[in-house]
Amino acid sequence: MTPSIGLRTGIGQVVAHMYDCLEESNSIILEPYALSYKARAYANDLPENTHFITVPARALLNTWKYSNWPSLKNQLGEIDLVHATNYLAPPAINNVPLLITLHDATMVKFPELVSPKVKSLIPIIKKRLRAGAHVHVPTAAIKSDIEEHFSDDIEDASKIHIVPFGTPTITESEPSEPIKKLVNADPYILSIGMLEPRKNHARLIEAFEAVYEKNKHIRLFLVGPDGPARPQIDEALSKLSHNARSRISITGPVSDKDRSYLLKKATLLAYPSIYEGFGLPVLEAMSTKTAIVSSKEGSLEEVSGDASEFVDAYSSEDIARGINLVLEDDKLREKLINNGEKQFLEKDPFFGGIKNKFFEGNEKGSHNNMIDRALNMDLFINNPIN
Repeated sequence: MTPSIGLRTGIGQVVAHMYDCLEESNSIILEPYALSYKARAYANDLPENTHFITVPARALLNTWKYSNWPSLKNQLGEIDLVHATNYLAPPAINNVPLLITLHDATMVKFPELVSPKVKSLIPIIKKRLRAGAHVHVPTAAIKSDIEEHFSDDIEDASKIHIVPFGTPTITESEPSEPIKKLVNADPYILSIGMLEPRKNHARLIEAFEAVYEKNKHIRLFLVGPDGPARPQIDEALSKLSHNARSRISITGPVSDKDRSYLLKKATLLAYPSIYEGFGLPVLEAMSTKTAIVSSKEGSLEEVSGDASEFVDAYSSEDIARGINLVLEDDKLREKLINNGEKQFLEKDPFFGGIKNKFFEGNEKGSHNNMIDRALNMDLFINNPIN
């Protein structure tokens, strides 16, 4: 449960929702653990039955790179499966199977985009894979990246399992007063994500000058925690005209209800990432009937399907083209919204072989929410490991 501690990024949200829905499935007993020196300070963020292992994560990183000590056998007790939900996986415990969720392959595919701390996870992941760990990935694109970049460490590709992420049903909720005030003005483009290089905020800001020239009424909201791309973002902002720059708001992190409200009211979601393991905001935009402009990088083409106007992540001109097209073409915007809604409710393109593999002969109905996706994960846990 460690990713759910404190300010939650997309991974933290995925882990929290996964736990909530697995718990509702009633078919397995969950024992959540938080592995962090500061974990107890965030106890209110976690399930009541969370076990805390208050060891500095940095210390574990340093020791697990070179050895299998310390083992967490005594702390974890009698268990049937260890699920490491965010890259950092403990050493194997006797014959207990280990499952690692690899949300993406940024650390090996684009090492220049991640911090030294994130890169330090690579040798630990390699050790666990060589020891026979099973791997959960959210998309076929990431499975391909993992197979390519960890080819020397994975003996059996059948141990890589695609189980897509989902999103909880987004319901109407009253936003905070600042967000309500921000929204109740001119229409806006929404960008969601931590301010980190792979989210491509700087190019989006560069593109906004051309968007503003054609749409003087439009605004751009960057929603998400501050991060290492802030210097590039500030530089991009400094190069805009005063009028265009005045139409951009950086909100910082927002609550779940404010995030939902912003998505529902947005004219479109702009998501021109350089790389994504899944792209949860894209799925959220589908669920809120919001048009999408995104790149095809990483898993975005796979997840977006025909619900997005695709753009070149490396071209601010093409990003501007795509945004302007969706802003100005009402029929196209309506088509993207309808495609997204249909895909979210009916098509569910993410499941593919997994649906056949684990739901053969079982009619589970629509797979559009986290409950169904959690049940899928539940079956995944109980099937391939045996």
